[in-house]
Amino acid sequence: MTDTIDIVITTIGSGEFLERFTDTLAETGVRLVVIPDRKTPSAFLDAVERARGRGATIVSPDIDEQDRLLAKLGVPELIPYDSDNRRNIGYLLSYLDYSSFAVSMDDDNLPVDRPFLDEHKVVLQGPTTHRVVSTDTGWYNACDLLTVEPCRVFPRGFPYGPRETETQVTTSESIADVRVNAGLWLDDPDVDAVTRLAIRPRVTGYGRETAVLARDTWCPINSQNTAIHHDSLPAYYFLRMGQPIGGAPVERFGDIFSGYFVAACAKHLGHAVRFGGPLVDHERNVHDLLDDLAIELPAIRFMDELLDWLTGFHLEGSDYTQAYESLSYGLQDFAEQATGRAYTPETRAFLHRSAHHMRTWLRAIRTIQGG
Repeated sequence: MTDTIDIVITTIGSGEFLERFTDTLAETGVRLVVIPDRKTPSAFLDAVERARGRGATIVSPDIDEQDRLLAKLGVPELIPYDSDNRRNIGYLLSYLDYSSFAVSMDDDNLPVDRPFLDEHKVVLQGPTTHRVVSTDTGWYNACDLLTVEPCRVFPRGFPYGPRETETQVTTSESIADVRVNAGLWLDDPDVDAVTRLAIRPRVTGYGRETAVLARDTWCPINSQNTAIHHDSLPAYYFLRMGQPIGGAPVERFGDIFSGYFVAACAKHLGHAVRFGGPLVDHERNVHDLLDDLAIELPAIRFMDELLDWLTGFHLEGSDYTQAYESLSYGLQDFAEQATGRAYTPETRAFLHRSAHHMRTWLRAIRTIQGG
């Protein structure tokens, strides 16, 4: 690995967020990998040049360059246009360049902590003493690390069954090897559309307490302010969305699947996931919440049963590539075995297609590994 740290962002905006990244990009060895799409305006290129003029290191391949990269890696059809799935190109570039870790962010995640990347560097520390949390239900609510008004909330992708259960949390000072660090957010927390429509929560504080999940304890991980160790990136493919289930396309859960899947591989390999700092201001882009609700519901309906399977599934393999491949085959088997009402032919088809795309992703990873 090199000493480079990549911040990976996709955008269809004009690049105003680059102004808030100036201090972060001044940190030694930091590179911003910004993946534009066909909808990204030409004004974005001007913003990139201004940021470079202030000393920022920015990699931002245009569409033709992105297509050539995918063709070179043998996966020309893997990543669709006009989709947040394009962030996978940033992950591939980071992996190809052997950067020490990548931080996945959205263009409305604006760094608060200075220096921003210090806490994310926990993924490079190896086995270290941490505050490790375990729960009797197997589920930990990372939003409990935050002060949220007007009431307690759960992160997007948290199963609904455990939300209704009284949970006992046990903490200890224990050795853990963190390979994934999920930084949290101020202002608008990353919760699902059901919560945002009903409550409109706001984060008003953070007590600087962190939580490393024990092997038997889970919490969803998103793509907003999340650091992934270089060795773990093969298991962090952002799942392709858009396939119709029950009359609506399944969307807004590509990062949730990627977070759960990399966590499963990390646990299998004896590694851990940490929640806490650094913080970002989540100055959320404009959303139609009713539309968000419609496209989140397909995944919400089948997620609990999928997670019951995932948390008990025994992976195989001695590295992230092998473990992720094992997971892909397990997922397609689960698609046929699931019995819940949400597991319609469309749902099963989505999971089968996802397993296929996971192995296609690994084809690109193995091309890089063999190069």
